[in-house]
Amino acid sequence: MSKSKAIGTRAETALRNYLLSTGYSELEAHRNVLTGSDDEGDVWLRDPSRGLIVFEVKGGKAAKDASHEQMKKWYQEAERERQNAGASYGFLVTQRAGVGYPRAGEWWAYATFGDLSRLARSTVLPSDVFVRVTVAELVGMIRG
Repeated sequence: MSKSKAIGTRAETALRNYLLSTGYSELEAHRNVLTGSDDEGDVWLRDPSRGLIVFEVKGGKAAKDASHEQMKKWYQEAERERQNAGASYGFLVTQRAGVGYPRAGEWWAYATFGDLSRLARSTVLPSDVFVRVTVAELVGMIRG
């Protein structure tokens, strides 16, 4: 196995293990197998009320040092994988600098406000939810 595949496998396993630690069963949270050009995400979560959720997972130095533009490309990859899988949601998860595999719950998760609004069932989002957006995106939302 190549070094990059090993890093990916380790990051995907860390996310799956975190999902298991939150109460999901092994049937609900699992690592997905590679399917070539029609990839369907790295980790699947079958939530009883939300349906299938697909995670694109990036770990190691590449994830820790990635630029904003790289994150956007990876998020687009997660969205394609969501569509390929016919999932309700697709999210990007990246390892944070200084946060190892046992603490995957503290890694970054990237989502759109649309997806977050749907998760909140069109109610006000909890005030402690932390989402990464650029200043330009924020100003665009403020201006309408």
